[in-house]
Amino acid sequence: MIMYSRVNSSAATLTKNRTEDSITPASGMCVTCVDGCIGMCEIGKSAYRGHEVIYPQPFGVITTASEKKYPVDYSDFNIMGTAVGAHGIEADSDKALFPSVNLEVKIGHDKKIKFRYPWIIPGIGSTNVAKNNWEGLAIGSALSGTGLTIGENVGGMDMEATITNGKISDTVDLKRRVKLYKDNQRDGYGAIIVQANVEDTRLGVQEYAINKLGVEIVELKWGQGAKNIGGEVKINDLKKAQELHKRGYIVLPNPTDPNVIKAFERGAFKEFERHSRVGMVSEEGFAARVEELRKAGAKYVFRGRCRRRHRNEPMENDE
Repeated sequence: MIMYSRVNSSAATLTKNRTEDSITPASGMCVTCVDGCIGMCEIGKSAYRGHEVIYPQPFGVITTASEKKYPVDYSDFNIMGTAVGAHGIEADSDKALFPSVNLEVKIGHDKKIKFRYPWIIPGIGSTNVAKNNWEGLAIGSALSGTGLTIGENVGGMDMEATITNGKISDTVDLKRRVKLYKDNQRDGYGAIIVQANVEDTRLGVQEYAINKLGVEIVELKWGQGAKNIGGEVKINDLKKAQELHKRGYIVLPNPTDPNVIKAFERGAFKEFERHSRVGMVSEEGFAARVEELRKAGAKYVFRGRCRRRHRNEPMENDE
């Protein structure tokens, strides 16, 4: 078996090997695992403080990436442009200049979405990292005429949101995010998109965004890409954990359990976990939801990600 990462030491979990220059490839362990070691590696840390190794550290102020060296990835290829002639423009040295390149694209079948540049920023959700950096993302994307997606749970995680009869009727964060983009959008280029998972759908987030905020494009989402899980965040406030539980999220441990409340107040643990459900999609259910959103006023509906039950299964509903 070939390993492409040192799986038992990572800056993402604040762990390291004791023998940093001598690692067992098959396990990522130190070449000499010593009785009495204080447990600097992920194995040792997991044994004593397992929940801290599940999430990258420090949680809430970072975004992370994999250390894995994949067998083949895009960095293994050099894509070279032609040095002879020109395509898409007259073969004239005074005209074939890179500032003259038109990267504009249109997406859609009947009603086209116009982008000045061929990219879109995917779901930026309810985390503090997303919230604290939204101004730059929204204004920059809008001025550039490109797409930006408001990710899952932004409405449901908003503690200042108003919920009437189980549905979102007003928000602070979602409203702010949409307004920042729309106020800086120019000439009909670009798009602000609102994504929804199971909890968002139950709370009517997309209907609210369409009818109250003027959003025209929505994305339906199932799961976390290729991962068979939903979104996860940590909550260090009991009242917030209880409110999210009330709104329909999975919160572990149960913040309404008297014994859990006592344990939290004693300091036995300091954080709850909020989990989103994995969507179960069918062709008929997808079509029905699209029709609901069209009736609500959506002009465009994107298909988001789905879970894969097995790595060899076909991905008819994947991106």
